Amino acid sequence: MAAARSGTAPPQGENAWVLKLAQSLREELAYDLTTRGRWPAELLGTLFRAGPGLFERNGMRKKIVSDGDGMVRAYDILDGQVSFRSAYVRTTKFREEEALGRFKYATWSTRAPGGILRNLGGGKCRSQANAALSLRHGKILAFDEIGLPWALDPNRLRTISRYQIGGPTDRPAFKTRTKLNPLTGDWTVVGNDYVEPLKVRIVTENAHGKLKSELDVVLPRKTYFRDFFATPHYVVIGMTAVRIKTLRAALGLAPILDSVRWAPEDGNIAFVVPRNGDDPFAIEAPPSWVFHNINAYEMGDEIVADFVGYDSPEWLLGDDPALGAVMEDRINTVSVQGTVRRWRINLKTRTLDEETIHDGAHEYPTIDPLRAGLPYQQAYLATARPGQWWTSGVARIDVDSGNRDTYEAQSTQCLGEPVFVPRQGGGTDEGWLLVEELDGRSGVNSLLLFDAARVSAGPIAEANLQHALPISFQGVWMPLP
Repeated sequence: MAAARSGTAPPQGENAWVLKLAQSLREELAYDLTTRGRWPAELLGTLFRAGPGLFERNGMRKKIVSDGDGMVRAYDILDGQVSFRSAYVRTTKFREEEALGRFKYATWSTRAPGGILRNLGGGKCRSQANAALSLRHGKILAFDEIGLPWALDPNRLRTISRYQIGGPTDRPAFKTRTKLNPLTGDWTVVGNDYVEPLKVRIVTENAHGKLKSELDVVLPRKTYFRDFFATPHYVVIGMTAVRIKTLRAALGLAPILDSVRWAPEDGNIAFVVPRNGDDPFAIEAPPSWVFHNINAYEMGDEIVADFVGYDSPEWLLGDDPALGAVMEDRINTVSVQGTVRRWRINLKTRTLDEETIHDGAHEYPTIDPLRAGLPYQQAYLATARPGQWWTSGVARIDVDSGNRDTYEAQSTQCLGEPVFVPRQGGGTDEGWLLVEELDGRSGVNSLLLFDAARVSAGPIAEANLQHALPISFQGVWMPLP
């Protein structure tokens, strides 16, 4: 671990265990887990999770906990037994730096070693494939926000190659979240190029992997967005209230992340792109920072779009963000946490209303994937205690009534993103939630299983690892064929 910031003592007391989220898992592993409770016999498949696995080389450490070489971890569930596997995504960056024994490339929070000359223009960047996963034609796709995703073999977690999306000469920065239409099998991906003006490419493939449409649009201003909404007839890009000032990064003086500044006075923009090729249009919206969207659907002349919104991005941006302090062995508190919010976009009047569905502290939302892009009722999210940047509970929220069913873990536990697993042959929202948990007292991780209909009852089963895992942000379920 890196030394704490000068003049700041390492954290003591009950929250020191949180630093394990920022520890590398240098060894690739495969072993059977010890299980407790009843793992249903009909729950058959693999949970894959993405996240950074390696934060330092040769004494140099990343600046933000979400910045590191990507590692995929897998939980294979079969006949009530659970096993664990992990492997690094062997990107170009990882292979070259592994051979050198040191970092070579700049990443979005950390400059490349070598000073100003090595970092002119923001430095030469390569994908770390550490942010999110998608399943596509028998492969796992590991996404960063640089270039194309990397494809892995799900059986051996072997990195195969980059996965081509769109034209063979096109290299936009594809967003880490993708959208799959459960009725048609259409798969939508969005990428942008971070130049002026900000150009966005929207690529949709059909269920057989054939290109269905490819739209190029120009956003009304240069900004940052992490996620997008997709319905059968529209793609909606929520442009956050930030300004990107790249001069210091271009001069090699700062990483790209330092170029992003919160600007609530600019407000957000809902940029609506019709899939049929009609002209897109922009609608002003209240300012909010958005890490992750929940779902969107069409209802008559409206698009209803739900997301987790923050009144500021203090976790990530500013002089001393919480996601950076943990890399220096410090635990920062946060004053702003995510609330569940809804946009109602009127397609006729081109106006937008925003409301808060629930004002509790939420992150890492998911839904029953069979309702993606369609009207739905239940959202599943991780929850946090006041002041925490890490999550420690699970909630099911009725997005129409705002009613919430929650489970709160102990104060020395971190519970990550819930992944919804549909029950085979079941109806909407019938299934389970799989949740990774870090126990601060034992210092090891577990995989928890919840009945999605009875979240407050707590885990019905768990599988225990032998060690801690670094932070993870997103997972995907692959059922046995």
